[in-house]
Amino acid sequence: MDGDTYDVPAIIATAEARWKAHGLPFAKFGHREKFGNDPERHKDFSAVTHVAKGKSIPPFLVLYVAGHPDVTAQAQRLGAVMKDAGLPVTLFGARETTHGKINADLGLPDDPATKALFEFLEKALKK
Repeated sequence: MDGDTYDVPAIIATAEARWKAHGLPFAKFGHREKFGNDPERHKDFSAVTHVAKGKSIPPFLVLYVAGHPDVTAQAQRLGAVMKDAGLPVTLFGARETTHGKINADLGLPDDPATKALFEFLEKALKK
């Protein structure tokens, strides 16, 4: 649900490149601070590292904020890795929302992400 750390090395590199390109100070509590400085642990913390055929991974629905480039890229990365492994994955980019709002609105009757969730569940439970 609107994750930005399905691929931890990628989000660290993206954030740090952005700060450097714009001449901004690095975050005091960014992804590197949250996950540490060990690149091997970054890979191990990443969902994309653990996706493979034969691991009994169930169908996935990845809901994300379509207007946020980092979570969009991370959702698409996870989706691509799952598809490459032949695993069922559905991506849904919610528009005109935020991280807090997509979470808070999930379950509301007219919420687009909720509709996508119900469609996903209906399809998954028919199998």
